[in-house]
Amino acid sequence: MLRDTSISIIEAHWSEHSDEITHIRNIVFVKEQCVPKNIEMDGKDVDCNHFLICKKNEPIGTARLQSGGKIERVSILKTERKKGLGTKLMKFIINSARKKDLEKVYLHSQMDSIDFYKSLGFKTKGGMFQEAGIKHVLMVMENE
Repeated sequence: MLRDTSISIIEAHWSEHSDEITHIRNIVFVKEQCVPKNIEMDGKDVDCNHFLICKKNEPIGTARLQSGGKIERVSILKTERKKGLGTKLMKFIINSARKKDLEKVYLHSQMDSIDFYKSLGFKTKGGMFQEAGIKHVLMVMENE
């Protein structure tokens, strides 16, 4: 667990934290980005490692990591963006993936998030594609 004055990050189990995770993802993806709920809630959550970032014990962001190294559903509530919290969350996830001896981690980045992921060491691979009606690109970080 990472602690920073009022910020904490935990690896969360779906069975214990599904309400908090679903709440954040509904706000960010379903309401803000108009992703259909049936696409957002894809039935894969029970098989993933989840992460929650909290401010003063209140969940403000989440993400999940599939066993093959795919990072998905990275989301921070709008009021908490641009404060470095996404960077802290991603570094925590990357460190967790390294401890699991994953050869690489990868994700499908929305176009406006490419620079954010590049700043963490991800590299773009291939061209743009659509996912849930939103333009994305594959980004990969090899485990060194």
